[in-house]
Amino acid sequence: MSLSTLLFLFFSSAGAFSPATSPRSRKYATSISAPACHTSSSYIEVSPLTRKNDKSQPRLLSSLAMTAAQSTPSGTTATLTATKKINCKKRTAILMAFLTGWADYIFIKKYNFFATMMTGNSMKMANAFIDGRIRDTIFFLSIISSYMFGVGIFRRAELSYKDKALHGLFAPIVAGCFLLTDYLSWVNSSYKLVPAMLLSFSWGIINQVGNDVTGTMVFVVTGAMTRVSYMIVDRISVTAGRKKIPREALLMSLSVMGGFILGAAWSVLLSVRAPQLMSQGVFSIIGVIYGLLFLWMDRRELGSWWLRKKSIA
Repeated sequence: MSLSTLLFLFFSSAGAFSPATSPRSRKYATSISAPACHTSSSYIEVSPLTRKNDKSQPRLLSSLAMTAAQSTPSGTTATLTATKKINCKKRTAILMAFLTGWADYIFIKKYNFFATMMTGNSMKMANAFIDGRIRDTIFFLSIISSYMFGVGIFRRAELSYKDKALHGLFAPIVAGCFLLTDYLSWVNSSYKLVPAMLLSFSWGIINQVGNDVTGTMVFVVTGAMTRVSYMIVDRISVTAGRKKIPREALLMSLSVMGGFILGAAWSVLLSVRAPQLMSQGVFSIIGVIYGLLFLWMDRRELGSWWLRKKSIA
């Protein structure tokens, strides 16, 4: 074998195993912020053999970033704060749905209308209009108009005082309307128009406060049932990809459903055990509860003294 042939074979073998001729490895920047570390980002080497799994890399990297963020003190504090806020929203949703269920039964028994939602009132107004019952038509139209006026008042205040104690602003208004309703019913139990308008106006505000605080419509049980049904079907359906049920969304919907049903059951029980409370006093109790709840929502903005840290001299 000639010298030129040997040299050719030698350089060919060296070139075949040279790093310069191997495929380039890809780098993924995780950009994990770590206050305790000196580097601002880290890189993960991915060999050519794992390129077929590139689709799973972003998910892996995001989980690594989340784990690193939660391992830091600030990340742990943020996680605990977010969990606390979610639990607070669920408790508020349960209470407000409970009060809605409590009041809805009283509306049917005492006034034969709904102040918490306007679908049934619209149907009754249309029925009264077709039957030529002008007085009933005006009654239901007044209720619907009062509800819309309450929603408009909240929206106007939200635009002007969104950075202030917005919910606490409506606490005395809502409580006062409920107290005045019981007073008017005590003076003349047969007079329903003004009490109905006051309650509808109040619930226009209440429903918007609930939506603003919890992020869900606490007075729409049908919507909560619809969301739960969607979650179940998406979980068991192959076509939907067997999506994992979002835990917090499920618990929020169940909170609204459970709170409303418990409130309605409580209202029925009270009507049997304390019928005199049904005719006088029940709306005053509900109004005071709503007023205190609204003040509690804005306790920080109102400068609550029990939240202030004592200064050490």
